[in-house]
Amino acid sequence: MKRTHLTGLLLAAALGCSNLSGDSSTPVVIDVFAVAGSGISGQVEIGDTATMTARALNAQGDSVAATFTWGTPDTGIVFLDPQTGRISGKVPGTAKVQARSGSLISDFVTLTVVPMADSLVLIPPDSARLLSVDTASAPLVAEMDSINPTGPLSGRRIVYEITQFFPAADSASLNGGLFVLNATTTATGQPSVPVFVRKISGRPHPDSVYVEIRSYRPSGVLIPGSGQAFIVRFDP
Repeated sequence: MKRTHLTGLLLAAALGCSNLSGDSSTPVVIDVFAVAGSGISGQVEIGDTATMTARALNAQGDSVAATFTWGTPDTGIVFLDPQTGRISGKVPGTAKVQARSGSLISDFVTLTVVPMADSLVLIPPDSARLLSVDTASAPLVAEMDSINPTGPLSGRRIVYEITQFFPAADSASLNGGLFVLNATTTATGQPSVPVFVRKISGRPHPDSVYVEIRSYRPSGVLIPGSGQAFIVRFDP
């Protein structure tokens, strides 16, 4: 299984005990990982689950066989299975997590618990018609919503992607030059910077452009509502 290093708040590696034996089977470091698909490193959503895992390294930096148990002092913020490393959020906040293998103990790493987003919606109008003299659309507003808010949905990401052009490819772009745009949300769950479709100068005149939206939970799972699209039509 492919793994990626945790970054940001979740540290990539932690030195354990002071056993620096040259024995190639003796672990001296616990290296902490996130399983590929866990999505945003260092985060877990309330009610969602991520998986933590680790490997042990010897003094030469090679992996050696080891089994791990997991612990956290912040049981009010997260639920952590000590045997599997599966972790889920209870309330917003930060939790410290530690891996152990025998007498070797990692430093604490930090996990941030973020509010749950229930859906991704298009704010009307979800389609627009522009005159031939217009060069750009009105803002295309998508919103991340929560039925039972447990905190602001700021700092999350909504992906806008132009998926279809008619009749010609590459005849319009997002915000002047992009075909895929990652929009960061404010506390309202909407993009902090307006997103719009703009004609590309010198390209054939577009008739219509489809802009699909999607967003992911920190675990890598798509949020419901992903896959909807704005339709922007240009008059001749």
